[in-house]
Amino acid sequence: MIEIPLTPEEFAAKSAQIAKQGIVLTGSEGTIEKMGVKANWAYADGLLRITILDKPFFLSEASVEEQLRRWL
Repeated sequence: MIEIPLTPEEFAAKSAQIAKQGIVLTGSEGTIEKMGVKANWAYADGLLRITILDKPFFLSEASVEEQLRRWL
């Protein structure tokens, strides 16, 4: 699980930034999918939490989390 502390303003800016990668974060929670990776996300109380649900077998969860962190 990825946990990133963000103010509401930072969350809005990061949401716009990650949208450039084709990942849309609208509202306060949801599911994202890209290139075989599926994850749940939730933003509440100044914390963005992302949980990887599914990924291609040849990718480690750590490498998927690392890429998501780079985008954020």
